[in-house]
Amino acid sequence: MKPNFSSRLKNCNPSATLEISEMASKLERKGKDVISLGVGEPDFDTPEPIKQCAIQALKDGFVHYTESQGIENLREKITQKLKKQNGVDTNKKEIITTPGAKYALYLICQGLIDEGEEAMLFDPAWVSYPEMIKLAGGKVKWCPTDENHSPEVERFKEIIHEGTKLVILNSPCNPTGKVYSKETIEAITEISREKDVFVISDEVYEKIIYEKSHYSPRSDYENVITVNGFSKTYSMTGWRLGYLNANEEIVNNLTKIQQHSVSCPTSFVQKGARCALTDEIDPYVDEMVNKFEKRRDLVMEKLNKIEQLSCNEPEGSFYAFPKVGVDSMKFSKKMLKKANVAITPGKAFGRKGEGHFRMSFANSEERINEALNRISVFLEEVLNSFS
Repeated sequence: MKPNFSSRLKNCNPSATLEISEMASKLERKGKDVISLGVGEPDFDTPEPIKQCAIQALKDGFVHYTESQGIENLREKITQKLKKQNGVDTNKKEIITTPGAKYALYLICQGLIDEGEEAMLFDPAWVSYPEMIKLAGGKVKWCPTDENHSPEVERFKEIIHEGTKLVILNSPCNPTGKVYSKETIEAITEISREKDVFVISDEVYEKIIYEKSHYSPRSDYENVITVNGFSKTYSMTGWRLGYLNANEEIVNNLTKIQQHSVSCPTSFVQKGARCALTDEIDPYVDEMVNKFEKRRDLVMEKLNKIEQLSCNEPEGSFYAFPKVGVDSMKFSKKMLKKANVAITPGKAFGRKGEGHFRMSFANSEERINEALNRISVFLEEVLNSFS
């Protein structure tokens, strides 16, 4: 029997990042020395104290269902973090812990977007945002960013309207590494408030910022839903734990989706996450961010010497987004085939991503150096073959 898939699924595109990843895996199985700069996760281990908290929870038999919103003492800890670090006046009833920040975003899209409603993204944007919107039956509206990858606020003001359901902000931004200014975030949030539009503030890279500082708009605006997680800050990508912070009415309704889908986050993982939010873990995070900053500096030093590329300096996250000016998918595939370097084609992140590629510097300095040397040679040899 041939399955008849829903129109929502038919409209959902596969991940371009996975296509390159699968090609890289095939080459590695053939014995090729592939350097992956496409990975969207820290290359550091989870801090040992976090592991020990989870191990102890397992030993204590903490292996059963928890409350759908997550265990109370973790939600209290998240509340303390939001108050102390982000200036958000909140409480544990306004928190849902989820199996990853991605699932928090999925809950929001499923809970707030009705068939045909519009959600706005800033171009370029993370690959999963538009697909989550479409899976909820929504329509994607793109707002451009300027040459420095900052949202064009005046253009945003022109195209937002009462029919727009939500806007997703991601600062620091994946894929560009841009940290939006407080003034830009305030302007977007205020314009959205005037139109009764929700702002979803995806803050998963908030700790991985270099010279600038992070601003959480929920500290000043009620129309904001904050999404965050443990994957990037604490090298816990495989643990799958995130959270959202919103008013109690939104939380109570979104919790119904969690109850009828995943039930609750993994029990013992929540114990580890609570440990992650203690002062004991801060030095681990500081060390990781310092290493990322050194790698960022290395990447920019090398990229600035490659005349065929131009790149804005990443202000946060662990991504650079160089402009090469050719078909990004063809370029990425040929780069992998000829130079054994895996990157992510810019077109995966939106129309303004075309002609760019995303490279992660979540790798050792030695491998980053080697990868950029290969990229330089590759560009000298084959760039003229692109039309």
